[in-house]
Formats: sequence, C-alpha cells, structure tokens
Amino acid sequence: MKDKKKVAAIIEELKAQMTTQYEISVVEECEILLGEEWRDVEGYEGLYQVSDLGRVRSFHNQYGRILKPIVTSHGYAQVTLAKNGTMRSRHIHMLVAKAFIPNPENKPQVNHIDGNPMNNRLENLEWVTSQENIRHAYRTGLAKSGADRKNARFTEDQVRYIRRVYKKGDPEFGMAALGKKFGVNIQVIWGVIHHRTYNNVK
Repeated sequence: MKDKKKVAAIIEELKAQMTTQYEISVVEECEILLGEEWRDVEGYEGLYQVSDLGRVRSFHNQYGRILKPIVTSHGYAQVTLAKNGTMRSRHIHMLVAKAFIPNPENKPQVNHIDGNPMNNRLENLEWVTSQENIRHAYRTGLAKSGADRKNARFTEDQVRYIRRVYKKGDPEFGMAALGKKFGVNIQVIWGVIHHRTYNNVK
C-alpha cells in the first residue's frame, strides 16, 4: 500500500510537469495501470492472471510476463494458455468476464457494450444470451439484415412487392412462380414472405 501511495505521488508530480498531450496521455495510462486489478484465470490458477483492463499475464517463470494477444479473423483478441503440456487459445473477453462478472443466470456469451471486440475492459463487458447478443448487434449497426447487406438478393422494393402480391398456390404469384421470377428457390421466397429474412423491411 505504501508503495502505491509513493507511485501515485510521483505520478501527480509528473502530471504537473507534462506539457504535450502525448506526455499527459502516457502519465494518465500509468495512473490507470496503478489501479489495475488482477485475478487468477479460471482453471489456470497460479499460472495465469487476467486484469480488469483486459490484460493477461503468465507466471510460468518467477516473474509475471504480460502476454501479447493475437487478433482472430473475427476481430477478437485471444491468448494461448499452457497447462500440463496442453495449449489452448482463449478469448480475452471471456477470461475477463469469468474472473470479474457474476453470471447467476448462466448466460453463455459475453457482449462488448461499445461494439469494439478489442476493448476488453471490465466496464465494457456483460453476460448475454445469444438472442440478446444478436439484438445488440442489430441495434448498434454491427450486424445488418436483409436489404442492408452488400450481397442481398433483393432490394427493399422487391421485398415489399413479393409480400404484397404473394398468393398461396397461385400460378403467377405463388412461391414457385415468384422464385422463378427472381431466380431463387422456394425456401428463399418463404423466408421473405414470413419475415424470417429481411425483417428490417416494413
């Protein structure tokens, strides 16, 4: 505790001397790291710890070493953990959530509140169901549906047309006929008509 107080006093002194924004930001980052909280990684107690700032450190030698994360093709940060000769990759946001966030409802997924999968700070994470995660993605614009997609089969006007003219079993406006008209199979037309796809089009 005494050491923390000494460091905090030094940081305050440095902040008073800083002039450029870069210098100030470096000192502010040091100030944040001073209050960083570390907890054991579940299942790797004594070997790895994760912090509330989304950093992971290893204790495979006598000194703690901060692990450099890699970024997956989906944009998530992950680290590789080793135990008993077995290596496994783990997403950092899951490690933080399991260490710091209670999950009494046993929700299976962790959501990044600001939509940035690289921001794994504790305050940016929450446990969610898959449905809650999907709703958040659409609400924040992280995911697009229907005509918003670049590879969408139909425009919004075409979707409205299909829903407006469809008549069950009709030789001109039934599912088979509409599928032939737009060059898609019946399942695609069924999804449009029943709002299973393009549900953003009213």
